[in-house]
Amino acid sequence: MHGVRGKASCKINMELKELKDEYEKLSKKYSLPKFEQLDEEFEIRAIELNKTGILIKAVLRWITNKLNLFMNYLEPVISAPPQNIHSLIEMRNLSEQERNKMFEFYKELSALLHENITVELKSEKEIAQQIKKIWKSWPGIKGKEITFLENMTQAWRKKEESPITKAEYSG
Repeated sequence: MHGVRGKASCKINMELKELKDEYEKLSKKYSLPKFEQLDEEFEIRAIELNKTGILIKAVLRWITNKLNLFMNYLEPVISAPPQNIHSLIEMRNLSEQERNKMFEFYKELSALLHENITVELKSEKEIAQQIKKIWKSWPGIKGKEITFLENMTQAWRKKEESPITKAEYSG
């Protein structure tokens, strides 16, 4: 049993080394961020070279997935479905000004997401430029997302009357 685990670990390490080596070639060619930096933020180590096709496109897809994840956290708060109590509580406990800021940020993320999808259809050089563009703006994007998520968390800590009770009284 120990031997099987050791072989699997060795294979994973070899695959990671190969991924890093392939990325390093792209990084040198296009002055991309270091592998470790992108991996820290986007977990690109999970890319499977033998299944991804073109590596630089796969890296952009991982970045796009993270942007999409951020959008998924915000969307229900800025446009809550009426029957979704989770979104309703967050929406009620955030100011209109805060929700407007979230909406503007959501639009910013949406534009980047659509840019990424479009650029993925273009040349390797253009994809590299897009990765560098997002990397440059990433600290601001990440900072805004953290702020909004912390505000949403605080919404849950506020004391309020149950929406279920309110619905019974409005009957």
